[in-house]
Amino acid sequence: MDSHPAQQGGPSTHLTVAFYPPQWAAEMRGAALGRLDARLLHLHARTPPDTLGAVLHDSARLLGAHLTYRCAGRQVRASPWSDGGTLRGVPLELARHALMLPGTPRPQAPAALGRALLNWTNGTLLVVQAGQVREQLNLADELDRLPLPQWLEQGLDPHARVTLHAHRLHPGGQLEQWLGRPRRSGHP
Repeated sequence: MDSHPAQQGGPSTHLTVAFYPPQWAAEMRGAALGRLDARLLHLHARTPPDTLGAVLHDSARLLGAHLTYRCAGRQVRASPWSDGGTLRGVPLELARHALMLPGTPRPQAPAALGRALLNWTNGTLLVVQAGQVREQLNLADELDRLPLPQWLEQGLDPHARVTLHAHRLHPGGQLEQWLGRPRRSGHP
């Protein structure tokens, strides 16, 4: 991730935020933007299109806001319930890089992760099988939540090498990340 100060949120970078339902919109920069989602501070004119789209769409989902990014002739819009920025079929490490996910997720026992995710009102869940993202679920969307109990309670064949990567925003714009491996009920 390129974080050269001259490129971060420079004078030609504009990010408009309209929380849902969009009654009003505000252009945000610097510290105020970072308090929403710290990853947004690292977007700039040279951010690769895939990364820009993935971060904006993920941030829009996590914030429950419509985002419009404008910089150097580029304009990218993201809404909380769009399917844009999906990372299905992408290798996990590339998906983590595109989402600008820092550090290592905190490992969790499957039961603890399942209880936590069932209670999250927002967040992103990446279901990873054989090293590639199979599903990307928006935990604020009821339709995306429908298969969640299947992934958590029934799981997949233990030999299928499935992992769950979940992340959400804390107040102040910092990400919390968890990692777990689902398994079938009754399996050790």
